[in-house]
Amino acid sequence: MLGEGFIEGLKFLGREKLTFDLGVDQHNGGDWQLEEAVKMVTLAHEGVDDAQKVRIVINHLCKPDFSICTLPPDELHENQRFQKWREAMFQLSQAKNTYMKLSGCLSELPDALKGESANHIFAAILPWLSVVLAAFRGRIMFGSDWPVCTAGVGDDAWKKWKAVVERMCEMGGLGMEEQIMLWSGTAIVAYGLNPST
Repeated sequence: MLGEGFIEGLKFLGREKLTFDLGVDQHNGGDWQLEEAVKMVTLAHEGVDDAQKVRIVINHLCKPDFSICTLPPDELHENQRFQKWREAMFQLSQAKNTYMKLSGCLSELPDALKGESANHIFAAILPWLSVVLAAFRGRIMFGSDWPVCTAGVGDDAWKKWKAVVERMCEMGGLGMEEQIMLWSGTAIVAYGLNPST
């Protein structure tokens, strides 16, 4: 993703007012993917007028390592993988044209959590959701992931994920305008959609 041709391609997308969806998989791919994503965004926006910077939608919270979600809070926050993920989220959020899609979490959960209630899942991934909310507030969008979210979770996966996100909105104190942005407005902005047509 750091090759000159790739970066020039991202700059071209920005000039054309197009959006790039970024998939990173920290859990299975490694921390290097987070580091490379940060460098990629920096290079893609370097020397470019704000109006022509490519919009980048980051999918699936960069697939963090949820296998550590059962650690006690102190241990979790000191965990190197969590720290690297958290640092990357704040670095990626520094670019104004980056957006975070709340998606892909259910399929990344440890198997023991997949059958749990929405409230239990929310509590397990709250540290990650809190970071996303702090880093990308106002630039977060809901992603349903249907039907992929049903894999290993069941037919009620979409409803369960929606309930997790609703709980995040409640706990994060998101007002009505912020919730409208999360459920639809951020997608309209990030993808340059015109809902009136």
